[in-house]
Amino acid sequence: MALPSSGQSLSFSALRTEFIGSGSQAPIGLGDLYRGGSNILKKAGDNQATNDAAAIATSGALDVSDFYDQGKGFTFTYTTAGLGATSATDQNVSTLFGDDYDVNYPKNVIIPSDITLGTNNTAEFALEVDAGGAGTITITNNGVIMGAGGAGGSAGSAGSGGAGGDGAAGSAGGDAIKVASDCTIINNGSIHAGGGGGSGGGGGGKGGDLSQQQQTTGQEGPRWQRSAPGYLVSNVYTSNTYQFSYYRWGSLNFSPIPQATATTQGQYTYRRGPFQDQFTDSNNTPNYQRFHQIYRTFPQQQQTQVTGHSGGAGGAGGLGRGFNNQPGGDAGASGASGSTGQAGDGGAGGNGGAGGGFGQAGSAGQAGSAGTDSTSSASAAGSTGSTGAAGLAVERASPISLTFQNNGTVNGTVQS
Repeated sequence: MALPSSGQSLSFSALRTEFIGSGSQAPIGLGDLYRGGSNILKKAGDNQATNDAAAIATSGALDVSDFYDQGKGFTFTYTTAGLGATSATDQNVSTLFGDDYDVNYPKNVIIPSDITLGTNNTAEFALEVDAGGAGTITITNNGVIMGAGGAGGSAGSAGSGGAGGDGAAGSAGGDAIKVASDCTIINNGSIHAGGGGGSGGGGGGKGGDLSQQQQTTGQEGPRWQRSAPGYLVSNVYTSNTYQFSYYRWGSLNFSPIPQATATTQGQYTYRRGPFQDQFTDSNNTPNYQRFHQIYRTFPQQQQTQVTGHSGGAGGAGGLGRGFNNQPGGDAGASGASGSTGQAGDGGAGGNGGAGGGFGQAGSAGQAGSAGTDSTSSASAAGSTGSTGAAGLAVERASPISLTFQNNGTVNGTVQS
C-alpha cells in the first residue's frame, strides 16, 4: 500500500509500517530506508515490474517528502502498449518478476479493464502463479481472464462392413488460472473457465444383406438334328428367292414364317442358328433346301444376394467456449449433423453434441441408428462418447493458500 500523496502528513511510524512491517516498534532513521538496502529492494534486471519505491534515492541525502506516493513492492500492470495488443496468452507470474519472484517482497499484478488474458491450449492457463513465489502476491483483475474451450469428440465412422463406430469423447475445458504459490486474487472483472467439448455422434450400422429376384434370359441350342429337337428349313429356288421357311422343334412345326425372323410360341422365342446342311430336291422343285441349326430363348428368375448398404457417419462434437472459441452467444460451438445411411438400409449417423458454455460441460451427441434387417441381421449402431468436463475458474495446488475476493463475474469453480 503506497504512502500518502504530497501535502498530507507523513510520520516516521508510517514509514516503518510500510517498509519494515506493522509489527516492528524499533526506531528507524532515514538511513535505514535507502532503495537498494535491506528494507527497500532494487529490482533485478529481468524484473519487468515497476518498483513502487522507484523515486527513493539509493544514496545521498533523504528527506521525508521523498517518500510521498512511494510503497514497498513490485507492481506489474498490463498495458496495450506493452503487449502491442489487447490480449496476451499463457502468462506466468514468475516471468513478470524474473529473479525477484522467489524474493520475500510484495508483488502485485494488475490487469486493466481493456486487457484479456487467455490461452488456446487446455493444458495451459491464461495466468499461472507458478510455484516458488515468495512474499505477498496479489492479482487484481479488472479485465477478462479465460481458459481454452475443450475440443469436440470426433465422429463415429459409418458402418460399411459391420457396426457403426463409436463417437469419441469430448475434451475437458481448460482452467483460466492456476495458483501454485500463496496469493490473493481480487476479481473486479470476469474470470471464465473453458467449456467442455461435446461428444461425437455414433455412426450408423450397416444394413442387412438383401435377397432379390432378378429376371434373366435362358437359352437352349443352337441345335441340329433331322428328328427332334429340330431345325430350320428353307425351300430355295434357283433364282435364290425363298418360297417358304418353317421351324421344327421336336413335335412342334411352325410354318410358314419369314426366313430370318424369330417366332414366339408360348414362353419360347425361336431363332435361326448357324448354317448346317443343304439338300437338293430330286424333282428340282424347289432347287434345294437349306438347313440351319435352331435355338430358343425363354425368361427365367434368378435369386441374388445383395450386400446391405453402409450406414451414415456420425457428426463431430462442438468446441467448448473459451479464449479459442468466442462466439457471439453464451454457448460453445454446435455439434455437426450425422449423415444418412444409404438407400434405406444403412442406419443414419447421430448428431454431435454441442460444446459447453464458459464453465459448463459439453453436451452429449446422439447414438447412430442401427441398419435395417433384411434376409440377414443388420449391424448395430455406434454409441456417442462421453462429454468433456468444464474447466476451473481457478485451480489451486494443495496445500497452497489462496484468498479469493470476487466483486465481478466468475464462470466455473474456484478451488479456494
